[in-house]
Amino acid sequence: MRRNQCLRTYQVRFVTPAFLGGADQSGQWRVPPFKALLRKWWRIVWWNAQERPSLENLRLWESRLFGTTAGLEAGASRIRLRIDTWRQGSLRKNHFDNVKCGEIVHREVKRKLNAALYLGYGPIGWDKAQKRPGLQRLSAVGTDEKGQLTLMYPAELDRDMTQTMRLLALFGCLGARSRNGWGSLSLYDASQNVSDLFDENVLDHKSRSAREWLDRLAVPWIDALQHDWCHALGRDDKGLLLWCTDSRERWEDVLTLLARIKIHLRTQFAFHEQGPHTKLCERHILAYPVTNHVLQAWGDDKRSANQLFFKVHAVGGGFCGLVAHLTHGMPQVLKRALKEKTPEQDLCSMEHSVWSRVHESLDKQLVRLP
Repeated sequence: MRRNQCLRTYQVRFVTPAFLGGADQSGQWRVPPFKALLRKWWRIVWWNAQERPSLENLRLWESRLFGTTAGLEAGASRIRLRIDTWRQGSLRKNHFDNVKCGEIVHREVKRKLNAALYLGYGPIGWDKAQKRPGLQRLSAVGTDEKGQLTLMYPAELDRDMTQTMRLLALFGCLGARSRNGWGSLSLYDASQNVSDLFDENVLDHKSRSAREWLDRLAVPWIDALQHDWCHALGRDDKGLLLWCTDSRERWEDVLTLLARIKIHLRTQFAFHEQGPHTKLCERHILAYPVTNHVLQAWGDDKRSANQLFFKVHAVGGGFCGLVAHLTHGMPQVLKRALKEKTPEQDLCSMEHSVWSRVHESLDKQLVRLP
């Protein structure tokens, strides 16, 4: 190992199937998705450690650490990742019937849906011949698949990288539909004399001290709307915007529960007519596009990702779900498209109203982790 370098080894295990890519869509274990996940959570750690953060400085530091080929800052990554083997996922297309999620009711569709199809639509489709959800790829990374991740970085980054890896252990999911809980991973530090990254007490609403480290990475959610990207965990006067389900026997049961919660959160903002819509509707705030409800000002090509993150944890011989709101404002490109018909003040008021109702709904359905 080079001088002034930290070397960390982690054991990775997938709790739910992961729809990772690969040239042949075979669900391969590959380094790029892990590096992208590391960058995503490192941004949050860096941003909240600065007294006056700016996007310009964030991009500068990110280029220096993770490498770039652009402009004067071109250079190799100072953070190196390695996995023990690049291999195909074990969950084959013809074995996806072993995934047994429950059925859910969508009042707008007026028929029962399979929770796996609802949360995984795209990588998962409807197999008409078998009359069940089916994997649309050759394979996926299966549950309980394990691998070793090695990380090397400059010693002066150790504090930030340790924080980043703790966030990965708590919130980390990989692959397509990862915000819906697919690709939930557990992460343990296999290096000697290093404490575990994940403390199960974080999921106990009475163990406030176990979540104190998250306070430095959280901001009042209304203030967070000033930025249009996931830069912090939200909080309100009750505490962190973090919720936990009760324990279930199978991970499929947790995903089924999370699917029901997502349907309720979305359908409480009812559409009163079919699209295309001439005015912004409340549900457009949650995520966009919305099936059958295109907004004329945005069309089919604009995108706004869901700010709620789902994660499935294996704890105490069972499984539980985690819901986190990493609050941010509507993407600027969408705001500009609305400028003529929706004044900035009205848009802010709508965002406040929608997310307040979402928080109230989650408080009623789940246990808040303040």
